[in-house]
Amino acid sequence: MFLVKTSGDRPFNLTFLNNGRFWVEKSRNLWDNCGDVRYKNIFMKNLGKIKITLIILGILIVGGLGTVMAKFSFPLSPEKLNSRFITSNPLDLSQIAGFSKYRSCAGHDFRNPIAATGKKEDTPRSMKHYVKVRGDLRGKNGVVKALAPFDGKISKVDDDMGDTDDRQIWLTPDSISPVQWHFIFFHIDLEDGLKKGSSVKAGQLIGTANLARGPDGATDNFDIAVKITRPMRTPAVDAPFAHMTRGVLDEYAKYGINESGTLISKEKRDSAPCPTVAGGD
Repeated sequence: MFLVKTSGDRPFNLTFLNNGRFWVEKSRNLWDNCGDVRYKNIFMKNLGKIKITLIILGILIVGGLGTVMAKFSFPLSPEKLNSRFITSNPLDLSQIAGFSKYRSCAGHDFRNPIAATGKKEDTPRSMKHYVKVRGDLRGKNGVVKALAPFDGKISKVDDDMGDTDDRQIWLTPDSISPVQWHFIFFHIDLEDGLKKGSSVKAGQLIGTANLARGPDGATDNFDIAVKITRPMRTPAVDAPFAHMTRGVLDEYAKYGINESGTLISKEKRDSAPCPTVAGGD
């Protein structure tokens, strides 16, 4: 870099390019040709401070992540684990014929870590409920109701490899906690006007079951499940009926269904593993 003067005695920095041409750049004073060295010296003088600052920032970031991970690595509190957040029946029981049990061998393998321990159970099992509709409703769409089980919002809408009328709908209670329970419907045609983020009220119609699916284009069931999420942890599952209020359980009792009768214990399922088919789940 060379210093040149113009007719107005105003200094410019002149830089020659590879092709022999040059360009000029206005500079503040006659000594700007020494600027590169000066700024380099300033940078080198402060390099140690910069390194220390970056190290401290790195420690703070890693420490912060470690604190968050430690906080959410503990088991759920009894209060959170036993929360009865399902305050309204998610189904119109007059349309329902029965349910598969939690940990049954129905359908495909559906496992996640369980909410109580954070560990995944060892062998295939269905940790949700298949809801069997009345025989006269088999294959019919737009009839079997999916209802909001609490005041909250639609937190997730997943096409679940199906069409827009065959979605997985996650409903989340109103809360500011980063540890959240969710009620999930599978194979649902979402009501018009509802989408991810929509607020819902307990008992509100969310959509209807898609029963025109499967190899024959007609089926008699859809699914429900409960999961809990927290930062940096895999979503965990739990038995849906364990989170229904007494008022909701009383509605099921009128149909001869009680909470203990809707699940198979881990010990019983472990002792009698579900049969599986080659190439299946």
